[in-house]
Amino acid sequence: MDYGALNGYFDGAVAKTLAAVDISPAKSNQHEFNGTGPLRALFGDDDIKGMPTTFAYLEDDADPVFDHGFTTWYDARRRHPTRTEYRLYYNDNKCIAAARPGDLMVLAISDAGEVLIAFAKAGTTAESQLRWLFGVGDTADTGFKAAPTDALRIDAMAAQILESIGIEVGIPSAADSFLDGLVERFGESFPKGADFSAYSVSTLGELDWEGDPDGSLVACYEREELLFRVFERHILERDLAPFLGTTLDVDGVLRVTMSTFQRRKSRAGTAFENQLSMLFDARGIRYSAQKYTEGKSKPDFVFPSIEDYHDPAFPVARLTVLGAKTTIKERWRQVLDEADRVELKHLVTLEPAVSSDYTTAMEKDRLQLVVPRPIFPTYTSGQQEWLMDIKEFCEMAEGRQEG
Repeated sequence: MDYGALNGYFDGAVAKTLAAVDISPAKSNQHEFNGTGPLRALFGDDDIKGMPTTFAYLEDDADPVFDHGFTTWYDARRRHPTRTEYRLYYNDNKCIAAARPGDLMVLAISDAGEVLIAFAKAGTTAESQLRWLFGVGDTADTGFKAAPTDALRIDAMAAQILESIGIEVGIPSAADSFLDGLVERFGESFPKGADFSAYSVSTLGELDWEGDPDGSLVACYEREELLFRVFERHILERDLAPFLGTTLDVDGVLRVTMSTFQRRKSRAGTAFENQLSMLFDARGIRYSAQKYTEGKSKPDFVFPSIEDYHDPAFPVARLTVLGAKTTIKERWRQVLDEADRVELKHLVTLEPAVSSDYTTAMEKDRLQLVVPRPIFPTYTSGQQEWLMDIKEFCEMAEGRQEG
């Protein structure tokens, strides 16, 4: 089940690599982008004043920055009989102030005439993900180019990227068919994470953990993400109702939304670990989860067991350490210090389009990234040659387990 196509969220989009003339106060005192062909194809020939605009600035080691304002599309030579000079004016905002030459800019417009302008810091995973989402590749072109919005289907991973730039992703109407079963099973409150994961997987029927562990793991993640959104919306409708009366109780709404945000944040990683445990259990792979190696170091998974890890006589070549993170950012370096006996460590993620800068650094630091095979196409061809998929990892752990 998907969340529709990208063109269900945007009527059209363009992208470019920022040049100094676009944003530098010393070189651009007009607060304008030149209205080249792709922009004109997006906005048309008529002047459009005061379009509501959301600005976003993304980088990997900080929360997204958002600001709101307006943009105006106009022909500076509207009264000239033969010449045109289209420009897109933007107001001052903190996202433009944060952007630098070399950063990626994506401009998209909705069918309601609202504009999104998102910037991503050069060399980051945020940039790689925006390039993948909008299909603009790794071009360094400083002129606007059209970004296709009619090909990509929005899955759970793409939905997370959209939400990182402030786009709320709607739940497919077909997903409502799961609500009765959720309420019957869990009542009106969220259960423990392991119970929710187990129930979510049970709705998929029989999975081919042996023949297709990559596809099965992605299916589990997407199903749990979908059911969580359905159940969360149901719970929110109940929890917010007392605060949405004749007089809006802002403090009450904020308390509920903050609690919801924290639940979302803490659930994702635990759910992924639960799904990985189901995979290893189904294949008969022995492991220890969340056990201490040295001091306060506690890897997500140690194979074949933490007892073997602490046994000096157990061969190091048969030990495997696996970190699990739904999203990576700078946190991947934590895995490097989690097991002194194991030199080459592994990290599994569901994050699409991790930047080449990160994967190059991982390879240099003896950390092997593991990614489900269906997510491989979001990476560059060079990265794909180095990545390990889920099936390869399982077969490696099984081989070491058998000695």
